[in-house]
Amino acid sequence: MLRVKMLMCSLSFIILFNTYSMSTITPFNALATDVVDEKNIKPLNNDEIQENESPLKNLQTEKMELSKIITQKESENEINKKPEEAEKNEPEWKEFILTFYTSLNSENSSAGPVTCQNKPLTHGGVANNVIPQNTNIYLEGYGQVTVNDRGSDKYFGVDNRLDVFIEREPGESDRQYYQRVNSYGVQKVNGYIVK
Repeated sequence: MLRVKMLMCSLSFIILFNTYSMSTITPFNALATDVVDEKNIKPLNNDEIQENESPLKNLQTEKMELSKIITQKESENEINKKPEEAEKNEPEWKEFILTFYTSLNSENSSAGPVTCQNKPLTHGGVANNVIPQNTNIYLEGYGQVTVNDRGSDKYFGVDNRLDVFIEREPGESDRQYYQRVNSYGVQKVNGYIVK
C-alpha cells in the first residue's frame, strides 16, 4: 500500500512538472514568434547559427596568420643576416694570463687591502692597468670577474694579464694564506670581455 502511495505521489509530481514546463515555455515561444513576425525578422535555424562566425574567432584567426608571417620574416632575417653581424654578437675569446694576490699588507700599497678606488678588496675582483675599471670578464673555470684594481705597470700594462684577488679563509694564518695563494702559480685561461 505504501508503494502505491509513493508511486501515485511521484506520478503527480511528474505530471505537475510537465504541465508547469509547458506552460512557461509556450507563452515565451508565442511571444518570440509575435515579435519576429511584427519586426519582419527572420529567425535563424540552428545550422545558420553555427555557420555564422563570431568576431572573436575572426580576430583569433587573423592574429594566428599575422604571427605566422612575423615568424617567417624573422626566419628570413636570420638566414639573410650577414656573417659580419653574426660575428659581432659572438664574444672575442682570448687567452688571459692569471696571477693571484692576497689582502696582506706585503702585497698591497701603503693604503692597505683596498682597490685603487679605495674600496675593500672583494671576491671576483681583478687588477689590470689597460682594461677600463668595472669591466666584466668571463674566465673559464672562474666565472665572471670585474676589473676593480690596478697593479704594477711592469706586469699588468697589457690587456691579457690579470691579477686575481683571493680571499682569506676563516682561521687561516698570514703564512698559510700567503702560501695557499702563491701555490696557484701563473695560469693561462681562456676568456672574453663581457659586452
